[in-house]
Amino acid sequence: MEKSAYLDAMGISRWSQGGEGKQAYIILVDKVSSELETHPVITSALSLIDCPFAHCTFSSSLVKGADVIWDMRRVKLPKANAILTSPPLKELEKTAESKRELWQLITAYQEAD
Repeated sequence: MEKSAYLDAMGISRWSQGGEGKQAYIILVDKVSSELETHPVITSALSLIDCPFAHCTFSSSLVKGADVIWDMRRVKLPKANAILTSPPLKELEKTAESKRELWQLITAYQEAD
């Protein structure tokens, strides 16, 4: 009996590393605060683009090579290639135009997916 057939018959399989680990995403903000983690605008927008909130972390600085999902900084320098961009949360909540622009980015992402 061939070795691989024998192992299969015994219910033994070769160990292999699982699929890729969970993707981690960065949300860029001017200042990290605990209120961001529970804010309904953030959790709702991320759910609309199928990005699990548990895979996201907030950062006030861009790390080279990081996967930026949302750039909410007032001054977007250095430039990040993010799926979502918007003004900081306080401004986003107050301005209808900013909300519209964010909604357009979300719907464009949904249609492209």
